[in-house]
Amino acid sequence: MGAEKQRRRGFVVSIVGLILVILGVLWVAIIFPALDKMPTDYERTYYFDGNFTVVDPATQLMESFPIEQILEQKANGTQDGALLIHEKRTILRTDTNPATDISSIYGDESTLAVDRHTLKFVPDIDMRHRTGYWEPPRGLGKDNSSFDLWNPGANEPLTAEYMQTEDFSGMKVVLFRIDAGNITLPDAESSVTLYYKTTIVLLIDPRTGTVVDQDSVSITSLDPMGSMPVQISNVRYAESTIVDLMDVAKDAQRMLLWFETVIPWVLIGLGAIMVIIDAAFISGRKAAQS
Repeated sequence: MGAEKQRRRGFVVSIVGLILVILGVLWVAIIFPALDKMPTDYERTYYFDGNFTVVDPATQLMESFPIEQILEQKANGTQDGALLIHEKRTILRTDTNPATDISSIYGDESTLAVDRHTLKFVPDIDMRHRTGYWEPPRGLGKDNSSFDLWNPGANEPLTAEYMQTEDFSGMKVVLFRIDAGNITLPDAESSVTLYYKTTIVLLIDPRTGTVVDQDSVSITSLDPMGSMPVQISNVRYAESTIVDLMDVAKDAQRMLLWFETVIPWVLIGLGAIMVIIDAAFISGRKAAQS
């Protein structure tokens, strides 16, 4: 009777072990990919510091002044698998007291439609039919060395190219750079054709795709070479945003470690151990009986 109970226990242990192994495999192949998507309660605010140089309409001379930019993003629903994100860009001129809101000229507001898994725009749903990536994908580096990132100034996606891997405040990041020029911007209010060029440097956590620092210089001009500018903008992440995004990247790294690696391998490892232990007991019993 005792031997029969041991066989039954061993059988149960083996079955549970197999279930855990299968669950671990399913976690990697099906469960984690289903969970790996943007949350429907997404909300984030970015702060930028910078400087604008523009043509003063009164004097027709170039005028330079400091600015702060606030980019607010908040999910407000889904449609056909795409996450709808309301985005508002506020621009403040900070050399006045109080600061002057110049968003009516330089700000923007719209609703984005982003695929929750790939982070690419969904053009058929997006308010402005944007294409390319909304945010960088994960796994960037030498082997995944470019991606097309939507640029609101150019009103089209621009290619970001891998430059190097470096250390940024103790975090390993990949540096990607966008260099684009001679982009035509028809002026809706006149027959004048403007030209746009930009250089953007992105420091990205390759594990999570989080941009932890960003610096950009953009020139809108009357000629393709940019020698007759009407607006020059130099904008970068504020220090507070850099600190926040590094925390976001670190939290995401921990989550990925647990959900993508630790959980499935614990399930597979524990299940395999249970099956091996039962097989060892069975072999031991057979050896003892013989």
